[in-house]
Amino acid sequence: MSLSIYQRYLDNVPKQYKLLKLFRPPIYVIELSNNQLIAVCYYKDGSSKRHQVNADFSNRRLVIADFSQAVQAMTDLLLKFPKHAFALNGFAVANVTETLADGLTTIEIKAIREAVWAASGQAKRRIISTAVSYQGQVVSQ
Repeated sequence: MSLSIYQRYLDNVPKQYKLLKLFRPPIYVIELSNNQLIAVCYYKDGSSKRHQVNADFSNRRLVIADFSQAVQAMTDLLLKFPKHAFALNGFAVANVTETLADGLTTIEIKAIREAVWAASGQAKRRIISTAVSYQGQVVSQ
């Protein structure tokens, strides 16, 4: 089952990373909710690993209320996964599962993308493309 999930996410990667898709890098699916991050890393062989981190980075109106706390929580989360072989880049899908009154604003989408990028740099897990979705629907690639 994980292999079909992996392939589905790989098929949704932007076209400019066509060459990188041939190497079949790992794909991180990060779920953000109220002060909780859950990540599942899908690998090309069909295996997956799941980890969770709780931190104080959101409030009832914003998914990321404290940017530095969110970056630190994502860094801690990414460090729980093994490092890629040959320093291979990965892809990420950040899914906001928390129900927000007006959905995600463009500022929140940018903050989520920047938090994932900054955390991947600190954790030395290079993520080159991040798609942001709100309750399963992609809002930005």
